[in-house]
Amino acid sequence: MEVLWKWCAASVHSTTPMRLFTNAIPTLLMRSALALVLLVSSMPARAHADEFIAQRSALDDPPHDPSDDPIDDPMDDPSDDPMDDPMDDPFTDTPPADPDAVPPTTTAPTPSIVITRTGFTLADATPEESEALNRLASSKSWTSRALAAMRLERFDCEASAGRLRALTIDASWRVRAYAFACSARRGIVLPPEALLAERDVMVMRTILRCRYPLPAADVDTRIAAHEKSGQPIPAMLALEILAAQEIRDDKPHRKRMDELLSNIVLRMDRTEGGTLSPRLAIVTGGDDSGRNYRWREWYRKNKKKLEYRSSALVPSPPSGERLTQPNRIAQLDATAFLSFEQYLALVATRPMDLAILLDCTASMSREISQAQGGVDDLFDFFGSVTKGVRIAIVGYRDRGDEWETKAWDFSPNLADARTRLWSLAADGGGDTPESVFAAMKLALTKFTWLPDATQLANQPIRATVIIGDAPPHAGEASLCIDLARRGFARGVRFYGIIARDHESNLKDEDEEGAVTKPAATPRDEDARKDDPQDGAQGDSDKSEKIEDKSKSKSNGKNSGKGNGKVAPPKAPPPSMQKKPSYTRFPEIAEAGGGRADILREQDSLVAEIAELTIADRYRAEFSEFFEAFRLLCR
Repeated sequence: MEVLWKWCAASVHSTTPMRLFTNAIPTLLMRSALALVLLVSSMPARAHADEFIAQRSALDDPPHDPSDDPIDDPMDDPSDDPMDDPMDDPFTDTPPADPDAVPPTTTAPTPSIVITRTGFTLADATPEESEALNRLASSKSWTSRALAAMRLERFDCEASAGRLRALTIDASWRVRAYAFACSARRGIVLPPEALLAERDVMVMRTILRCRYPLPAADVDTRIAAHEKSGQPIPAMLALEILAAQEIRDDKPHRKRMDELLSNIVLRMDRTEGGTLSPRLAIVTGGDDSGRNYRWREWYRKNKKKLEYRSSALVPSPPSGERLTQPNRIAQLDATAFLSFEQYLALVATRPMDLAILLDCTASMSREISQAQGGVDDLFDFFGSVTKGVRIAIVGYRDRGDEWETKAWDFSPNLADARTRLWSLAADGGGDTPESVFAAMKLALTKFTWLPDATQLANQPIRATVIIGDAPPHAGEASLCIDLARRGFARGVRFYGIIARDHESNLKDEDEEGAVTKPAATPRDEDARKDDPQDGAQGDSDKSEKIEDKSKSKSNGKNSGKGNGKVAPPKAPPPSMQKKPSYTRFPEIAEAGGGRADILREQDSLVAEIAELTIADRYRAEFSEFFEAFRLLCR
């Protein structure tokens, strides 16, 4: 019965006792009846805790409101986890209670959820783990301090809660966002003055999504400039904050959100549409199309029946009890955590060169859209976890198309990467094979890769990611494999991302029907508008020169040439070992020391790039760290 009484008591104690008292009388009566039934039946509370929670949810929860369902976020799709394990979901959006049950202008209370405590305290940590936590918390890198916040979610003790509270006043707004999120998941109650002290509106968004209370007047003052700016990106942040307040049945509040959404959708340009598309999808439940004109079409169809999602990170306001299962980094045992911490510390000392080879034929519209919309996240995150990132791009089609390849050498500037990616569009193709070999040859022989460092620990990360849904031309697959092998000997690893979840991508090359390329999607409406603009034409001219030079014999010189001592290539993942892909990407990646994965419909392209090139054997943990970054820091 101990769990039962704790749970009942937690429903009464809150920062807003009078409001909860008036709304909680029927709930407490029903809980008392259930408690009496359990007591008479002499059922051990601990043995039947799960059954009791299920009964309580079925009897006590308000009617389901479909408008409050979580959206299908490509970064956080429940179909990724067939076991529905809550530990696989770092920051989830749980639907709020039925708004019809509360007075206007108030936030609908959400039923409490019982999560078993981990039982770990900081006193249980090994000396090595304690030292690692101290290193992370005192690091100059914000990513290390954010990692410390995620690890502190493991412990159920006042000492760890105090350390999380200390991180909520960190100098980096990103670290503060992580700290507030992890504190809320732990159920840590924060004093009002600590919440009001936060001045950054990005962190304020996280605070509200964590269901910590902030006075509405104070929120309005903070976002006034964003709301009146008339610019899509500031207006998007204001819309997210208003939605996160979860104010129901308030017409002026709803009108403000409607006006903000209208301004965002109708004014955003192509680049803003790609960048804001995932955030619009989270708030409105619309499809993450990545295209401004598609969002305008969606708005015209839905503007009279708009629904807004709070995107809450916890199921109920923090009240002292743990609200979610610990994240994956918090679940690692001490040995695994130390290994992960040391790996990230090593990555942080290494600069990175990332070459993206992107199939730009008509069937690749979705992937091109994801690359364009996600390049800001990718650049920002890689630049944070490594010593610095440079990105090079090769767009490739087919020999008979308007152009076969477009290439841009490495640049450390986000603006360059953004402009170059947005100059690409899905068009052409038709037959199955594409110019994969020409793209690989450009990347390996003509790009100015970082040279080797004098110290082994500071060796640059050199990665080439091929993204496509079709194989090389006949007779060129073996050339691609040989080229990847030569690149790996020089310190450049190759990875493959097989676009589209098609069965044909897992058939032998000589199997009947295997060479039928997946059906092309409708041609991108902006294809004719996608020629390089605003100074990008010079890069396009440069790319044509690179292409012409690549047809001549290579002199074999490369600034990234290594000493020839390389680790053996990794084997393809089990899913690739069962059936070879007709794209030949798994064989190319294996020869290049990397691996290839299929990009399924619900997967995020930029998350896949991050996991392939950086995560190594810590893919699950790294994926969660990156996902939290995308939810909290954009």
